[in-house]
Amino acid sequence: MLMLMNPKFTCKLPNKSRLAGFFVFALLTACNQAPSQDALIARAQTEPAVALSLAAQRLASGETDAALQFFQLAATAGDSTALSHALALQQRLHGRLSAASWLAQQWQLGLITADAVSQAQRAELGLWPQHKPTVDAYASAAGCQLTVQPVASQQQGVARWHTLLQAWQQDGQLAALPVCFNALHVINSTQLRCSEQSNSRISCHYPSLQTLVSTGEFSQLLVVAGRGTASYNNGILQLPDTASLALLRHEFMHVLGFIDEYALADSIATEVCQPDKIYPNLLIKADADAYQQHWQLPDAPQLTAVDTCQAMGIQAYRVIAQDNLMRFYELGLPAEYFALAQQILAQPDKLMPVQYYFAYLARQQQNWPLWQQLMQQAADQGYADASSALAP
Repeated sequence: MLMLMNPKFTCKLPNKSRLAGFFVFALLTACNQAPSQDALIARAQTEPAVALSLAAQRLASGETDAALQFFQLAATAGDSTALSHALALQQRLHGRLSAASWLAQQWQLGLITADAVSQAQRAELGLWPQHKPTVDAYASAAGCQLTVQPVASQQQGVARWHTLLQAWQQDGQLAALPVCFNALHVINSTQLRCSEQSNSRISCHYPSLQTLVSTGEFSQLLVVAGRGTASYNNGILQLPDTASLALLRHEFMHVLGFIDEYALADSIATEVCQPDKIYPNLLIKADADAYQQHWQLPDAPQLTAVDTCQAMGIQAYRVIAQDNLMRFYELGLPAEYFALAQQILAQPDKLMPVQYYFAYLARQQQNWPLWQQLMQQAADQGYADASSALAP
């Protein structure tokens, strides 16, 4: 039962005259006949037209949360117009995942039928019918040293991945890398549950992809879902469903071990800024000889100070002079970094596969058979740490 505070209604009586008695009687009759807000709210529980009218009133007065409740009330009473308004308003106020979760709950309770929602609305929210859309696999002419599994949960993510994959193939540098993409995997948004806070890093319920990871043939996940900040961690490249090719390219360089050339947050800097670390694009101490020997390069690097380790009070250096995509993601990929990317992809076994991370998740759940399976998959890809974990 929807309970809202009831405003007080008053009737102003006219000054005395020969007709005063008549006006008093008429006004009192009108006041007595006008339904109270409590009465309207009670009727709204079973009369969708009343609920829809109350929703419009609340919306006009800026009471959006109250309006949403009345739209939802009318929707569960069978009003299709109210359902469309409820879904649109909930998306605007709380995001698509919130709207999808509410709708899925109403289906489960039998308050709204599945055919009350169009296929387009279901796709927008990520509540897919049995037949889901897909985007075909892509095999690079340079080979498949690294295979990536793309994932989306809503129509925006599906469409965005289609656009990104086309752009990847049309980019001279990216298309020349031995990187392949499996056919798109589509999952319901209420299972993947990606966050939608624009000023925060996107997080999803990655365990929902456990079966995909344990049965698929790939080493990296690419999730195009949610709203917020992109990231790469533990074999999962996470993009918002509004991502550009430039953002994908920047995050993909993290897959290969490249580090941001701007000031890192304290928690990340603590892990990254270790004195003996040698990254493809970054040195934590100015030892050009060690870098050149590590990467077996003919020319010495052009060490240039960057703010990466500012939080640790450590001066870090990139290995080229010009700003680039690791400083500002919109900038281009320098030839030196492209050559390093090709060199790294020649030894993909050095890159941590996502199966290794999911083995860690299985260990947290004390699911030892699954841990064994996933760790073995990581070892089969040549990842040394996985082989060590399996050693007796």
